[in-house]
Amino acid sequence: MISLADGIGLLIGIVVIATIADRLRIAYPILLVIAGIGVALIPTHHRIELDPELVLLVFLPPLIYDASLDTSARELRAQVRPILFLAVGLVLATMTVVAVVIHSVVSDMSWAVAFALGAIVSPPDSVAATQIAGKLGLPRRLVTILGGEGMMNDATALTAYQVAVAAVGTAFTAADVAWKFIFAVAVGVGIGLAVGWMGTRVLRFTETPVIENTMLLILPFAAYLPADKLGASGVLAVVAAGLYFGRYGSASLTAGARLQQREIWDLIVFLLTGMSFLLVGLELRPILDSLTNRESGSLVLEALAVVGVVIVVRFAWIFVATAVPGAQRLLGSGRRPSRPWRESTVIGWAGMRGAVSLAASLALPQSFPHRDLLVFLTFAVIVATLVGQGLTLPPLIRRLGLVTRGEQEAVLVAEARRRLTVLALNRLEDLTYAEPFPDEVVDRIRIGYESQLARLDRRLEALGSGTGDGDDAADGSGGGGSSSGFGGQLQAERELRKLVIASERAELELLLTRRKVSEQVADGVRAALDIDETTMRP
Repeated sequence: MISLADGIGLLIGIVVIATIADRLRIAYPILLVIAGIGVALIPTHHRIELDPELVLLVFLPPLIYDASLDTSARELRAQVRPILFLAVGLVLATMTVVAVVIHSVVSDMSWAVAFALGAIVSPPDSVAATQIAGKLGLPRRLVTILGGEGMMNDATALTAYQVAVAAVGTAFTAADVAWKFIFAVAVGVGIGLAVGWMGTRVLRFTETPVIENTMLLILPFAAYLPADKLGASGVLAVVAAGLYFGRYGSASLTAGARLQQREIWDLIVFLLTGMSFLLVGLELRPILDSLTNRESGSLVLEALAVVGVVIVVRFAWIFVATAVPGAQRLLGSGRRPSRPWRESTVIGWAGMRGAVSLAASLALPQSFPHRDLLVFLTFAVIVATLVGQGLTLPPLIRRLGLVTRGEQEAVLVAEARRRLTVLALNRLEDLTYAEPFPDEVVDRIRIGYESQLARLDRRLEALGSGTGDGDDAADGSGGGGSSSGFGGQLQAERELRKLVIASERAELELLLTRRKVSEQVADGVRAALDIDETTMRP
């Protein structure tokens, strides 16, 4: 059990390590795993006992749900082939090859335990990869593939993990395993969709951001727990709930809740990721002591074997499959890239393991056969991939020439915002013609939007000239002007501005449906509209 002192100490450590990572300009999970090694090497008898079931419940639902929030259903559909190719095909292939190799290297390990290890180390973690890709300006299609893979492969691997752990010590046939897998998938997805549907309905009864986000914190656990109790996949339930809510429930949130949501979930993922790496450091020391009866050479051989498999199988799966005639589209988009090998290389090298694999290994019951060895091998894979690949991925991306202009997205957001501002001015005239509003109110709002239009023009001009300065495209609120006036006028101004902003939102969704803007650009514009709405005078 974690004491209060342990918890505070871990939080202080996470903050210090993340601050150093920020100064060094590297993804914080990389430095956290190095810190975990340092903690494991400290000679101490202090050990934090972790309840395996509690580890799964605390860590997995929030981490999986956050990944689903970051994934656009539209972009997911557009890249469904490469995502499924990686998140299902590659995960199952990696799990199988790891199981075969470790079963042959460790003679007394059963097939069920070997497959459990394969399931634990097979899913790459998207946190570090998407952090690096986003900072470097990797093409959006590749960021979507890596993010979608990170979400879907967790569902595939952890469902297989659940089946493998249940199979240990029991007489399962192939048919039993297949039925259990199908049941876990079907029931898990059904529960997740039901929870997502109910969540969107319940949120319509409140307009208080704090209450809305508290309900959203409950949502992944509400999906995970019943699925897990029924023997279904709690992970798939969380994924389904997150995707459903992201697609249909976001409109139920107030603008203030949407602005809070991203910050809250970033904090949750930051804390859980940090906790997992430092906790495994505390767990690893006694695990290393318990493995002293094994020869150090055999431990190194086993670790190298598993690490080699997860890296080699990923590259082999990607390059061999895309070399087969007609299979190139698996990693391609509607148009074939000029040099597809560059994208395949980056995707192959971005297979870093992280917090989800770590949580799954720590969640193994204490009585599980070879538990200490499995935790050690999992941490070895994470160190090799997260540190080795994570530190070399940025120079590899630059070397392959896949870095896009940093200003490109800012230009697209500003252009989309300008288009909506022009629409807002036209809509303002239509609304005041249909329903009389005080002239002073209409003039204030019109002046605000005209000022915003001028700022956006200056912003686009600055970006076009490459100077990068100018006013921020997202800071223009359409309601400039004096705050003087009677209470009735202020209320009328608020109502009129809400109507105009609603028309901007509707036009944005129309542009998105017609594929005139990307999901990422739309997210930037939505954030600007949310700021406009939340800064309206009450």
